[in-house]
Amino acid sequence: MHIRIAFCKKLVYNYAVNHTYAAASDRRILNDAKELDIMRLGRIQNNYTAQGFDLVKNSGLDFIEICCNNAEDADRLIAAKDSVKAEIARTGLDVSSVGRWNHSVLENGTINLEKAAQYLTLLDTAVELGAKTFVCGCNYDESISLWRNYCNALEFLGTLTERAKGKGIKVAIQNCNWNNFIVSPEHWKIVLGENPDLYIKFDPSHTYNRGDDYLAELSDWCERVAHVHIKGTTHAGKRAVDDPPAGMDDILWRPLFSILYARKYTGDLSIEPHSATWRGELGDAGVAFTRDFIRTFML
Repeated sequence: MHIRIAFCKKLVYNYAVNHTYAAASDRRILNDAKELDIMRLGRIQNNYTAQGFDLVKNSGLDFIEICCNNAEDADRLIAAKDSVKAEIARTGLDVSSVGRWNHSVLENGTINLEKAAQYLTLLDTAVELGAKTFVCGCNYDESISLWRNYCNALEFLGTLTERAKGKGIKVAIQNCNWNNFIVSPEHWKIVLGENPDLYIKFDPSHTYNRGDDYLAELSDWCERVAHVHIKGTTHAGKRAVDDPPAGMDDILWRPLFSILYARKYTGDLSIEPHSATWRGELGDAGVAFTRDFIRTFML
């Protein structure tokens, strides 16, 4: 009986996905998939006005993700939360994830409490928007030892996970190196080992660009992965060339999805446009290409 119900739900979801340009009732069916144990496909969209929401809705994707790359971005989203909630209600699209990149919260041997407070306010905003995941990281403070960096990072991240408890949101550490030192298994063993409420936002391109094994990392740590970025990357020899649409790149997406299914991953998948080449109309075409390519693996 449970298998039959799950199969019927999947049929309904697939119908809604394939008719995402249709009626609002279909959008409600699609949005209900947020509550089902199936992967969904959305994208990063930092234009969270009506125009940005309509772009994502009309492209047939399931949700948006908002990424703040500095303190000004974070303040802008915090101030706009009521208008974002209005767009969620109008379009039926949810904000699956809110994130903060490019960190400087550790400095001079301690935690900058003013900067840390903004992360907490941004996390509160993510909760108000109904996000499932809050993505963040922690910079390395060169003025102190590695051990002290771990201690301060654990204290800082612990304030976030404590704030998130009971609010239906997971705090996930990005595996991106941009002013963040907690990016790979050697770090996760310590930080996630110490804090069981922390998760990972996994992007295979970052691991690949470091020359590490992204399939092994995903397989070993998938139970702690809360959110996945879909971003292509291409190398020529040992040199990075571009971050083209997934499916035109070097990442082995077939075995990657095999691992996601084997490890029973049911979180969200978020397309990240990240190329200086793929902009404007070409960029829109690239997102559509990625959408269609990745959906071939979403059974």
